[in-house]
Amino acid sequence: MKIAKIEFTRKKLIIAASLVVVIVAFGVYLFVYMPLMKELKKQYLECKSIEADVLDARNIIESVGKTYGERVLMTEESVSGAINELTNRGKLEGIDFVSISPQEIKKEAGSQYKTLPIKMEIESTYEQLGGFLGSLDELEKGLVKVKGFNIVPDEKDPSKLMTDLVADMYLSEGSI
Repeated sequence: MKIAKIEFTRKKLIIAASLVVVIVAFGVYLFVYMPLMKELKKQYLECKSIEADVLDARNIIESVGKTYGERVLMTEESVSGAINELTNRGKLEGIDFVSISPQEIKKEAGSQYKTLPIKMEIESTYEQLGGFLGSLDELEKGLVKVKGFNIVPDEKDPSKLMTDLVADMYLSEGSI
């Protein structure tokens, strides 16, 4: 009969040990695993958000590369095409060119590029002038920087402007 008692106690011990193991595993799940999984889920969502931002930035960079990648610096021989594009852009904005006079090409010490100053006398409204100056960044055949301008209202019609404008067109080193 003692043997039966030992087995009965042994069965209870196995059941009790199994119950303790289940309770400990459940406690570890509740207090360790679940908080870690919540943190992991939070980090995953943050990574997905950053990944979406990076993808948007990559798409923007690609589209800018397509838009501005076509722009090239003109050589001295091909500068007339860039000046034509400049005047066509002005005409689209409603600018009346009174005079356009390219100056002598310069290369300043320490500069990588040569510049062609272009003096222009234009007649326009405030809106047309703003549109023209804003559109200079969209030129594909050259890179143009406004160096200076002087605006005087027309004596007869104050809504019209007479503007003396000096713009530098950057040229490549290819031809000296």
